[in-house]
Amino acid sequence: MFIRQLARSDFPDVLAITTQAFAKDELFDWLHPHQDKYPNDLRRTQRILLRNRLVSVGSHGFVIVTDETDPDWSGTPEITGYAFFMRSGNDELGRKWQTDSLFNKFERHLLSWELSYETNVLNRISDRARVQEYRDMAHYNLYSKLDPRWHLGLLAVSVNYQRRGIGGKLVKYGQKLAAEENLPLTLESSVAGRGLYLRSGFKIVDESEVVKGLDGLSMVWEPDHLKGKWLEDIGNGRANILKIVRRHSRRHA
Repeated sequence: MFIRQLARSDFPDVLAITTQAFAKDELFDWLHPHQDKYPNDLRRTQRILLRNRLVSVGSHGFVIVTDETDPDWSGTPEITGYAFFMRSGNDELGRKWQTDSLFNKFERHLLSWELSYETNVLNRISDRARVQEYRDMAHYNLYSKLDPRWHLGLLAVSVNYQRRGIGGKLVKYGQKLAAEENLPLTLESSVAGRGLYLRSGFKIVDESEVVKGLDGLSMVWEPDHLKGKWLEDIGNGRANILKIVRRHSRRHA
């Protein structure tokens, strides 16, 4: 298998993976409790959101594809998973990842109208109050203290290739991007994904209860050669963000 940049021609496969991979996700099911009743609404909403990720400034999609080196190679390349990574920060390297185009600007403008109409008129799968509640819990301010950084915004693996290390390979690809620029990698995870990310070296820096029995995790990874630059390891897979620790220390001095 090999990893390459996601292309527009990959969208049918990526959309199919998305629909299947998140069908049994507890958080996704809580946010969109009527997805089974309105499958066309689900696919339409996911298609818009994926297109938006593709043209967002600083957002980069990657797919992992089978090839002739795989033992179960079918003779035809098949996308087995994908991930979107977002580069933030106003540093010189970051600006190279944040190039924009007139075409992307125009598509974002069209998508903003399309998404608004979808959200407010067509969408029958979502619980709007829950979606807003979840958005209000976003940890943007927490992560902004780590800028510049890379962020894993979305990862999904085909149901036909789960438990084969596909997710781990995509995570490592993002870690490689971050390590090459001496930056941390952040993400939001449900409890279900905790194992993969802890095994990959991430630390939990915040845990919040979305709803009773359903927790959300904020996690950070730092390159091996920069251990301790951003995080204070407090054991049991958890850490404090050092900038927050120092700020609190001054406040109580």
